[in-house]
Amino acid sequence: MSEWKLNDSNFTWLDRLKLSTFFLNPHHMWTMSTQVKKFEALMTEYIGSQHSIFVSNGSTANTLLAMYTQDCIATPEKKTVIFPSVTWITSVSPFIRLGFTPKFIDISLDDFAMDLDLLEAYLAEHHHEVALIFVTALLGRTPNIARLKNIEEKYNVRVMMDNCEAHFSTYNDKNISSYFTSTTSTYFGHLLQSVEGGFVFTNDKAEQEYFTMSRNHGMFRTLPAEEQNKYRNPLVDDRFSFYHLGNNFRNTDLHAKVGILDFARINFYTQQRLKLYEIFKDNLSEHYILPKEFKERKNVMFCLPIISTVDGLKEHIMAYCQRNHIEMRPIISGNLLRQTALKDFGDYKDYPIAELIHQYGFYIGLHPQITKKQILTFVQYLNSLV
Repeated sequence: MSEWKLNDSNFTWLDRLKLSTFFLNPHHMWTMSTQVKKFEALMTEYIGSQHSIFVSNGSTANTLLAMYTQDCIATPEKKTVIFPSVTWITSVSPFIRLGFTPKFIDISLDDFAMDLDLLEAYLAEHHHEVALIFVTALLGRTPNIARLKNIEEKYNVRVMMDNCEAHFSTYNDKNISSYFTSTTSTYFGHLLQSVEGGFVFTNDKAEQEYFTMSRNHGMFRTLPAEEQNKYRNPLVDDRFSFYHLGNNFRNTDLHAKVGILDFARINFYTQQRLKLYEIFKDNLSEHYILPKEFKERKNVMFCLPIISTVDGLKEHIMAYCQRNHIEMRPIISGNLLRQTALKDFGDYKDYPIAELIHQYGFYIGLHPQITKKQILTFVQYLNSLV
């Protein structure tokens, strides 16, 4: 079997020539300028949100949400943020750094997202303490958006989403990042790439202004002229007027140009991932655990998860992958409560589905360079073991 990477570059020689031409043109800015605005406009239209803010990476996008939660949502009574037990560390760490108390909810095998029955059981007693529910669309799987909307209204608690692995997934034919204030990552290893990068998507104008200022040190000067008056301070120069405590989370026109070139392949990426995952799913033995399919959810998968609860089988399959040059990873961070940085926030044994994922699961790459033959050969091997 030929080398099977987690992800691979789809950039052509023509793409590289365009990048070189852009880089060498003395009239083009390299820092944040017109290409960033163009990339934001493309993503706004594609996602179907009102606003898109391009930042340095997905982690700084999450940090902006944490800052906004601290400044505009939290109260002395509402200092808890709810997370799934399986997600990436920088979905969680920015909030803890700002003084929030994390509450972890186990995930569901139905969609790999936060178990909404467990979430509601917690909210019934503690909703008055909760500033935010931060949901992750794990591995590209679409959560139950309608129920999350209902939970948000029923308990009067904001819901936001981390969709770093779910750029293209939809619910009722709308991109999942259009429903709530959401983040994504355009890191090389994800579905759409700008080498490094991330986005915040929002439908709220005040949030858009907050995020835009916060990524640029807290200055208002990158807002449209008609939006600047309310933020002016006559005591200081407008060019260096800091309305609130921001940071430098800007991205560059160089990264935006890479993202724009890759954006042209979105439909190709979507169709290839859907087709290849369908081949994998339809031919894989029912012995292996895959999330359920729901008619209103289109799941454009980030990877191919391999989960079997037979003791020793995971290690056997991983050894096969290593011999055959198939790159692999744990399913994100596994059970986050096992991690040294988070061990004080709960007992990992209290999260049985996260434990199952941690003990028995891993994933391999899914991207357009993979062939049907590779998938069928691998699935045939998997099925031969059970």
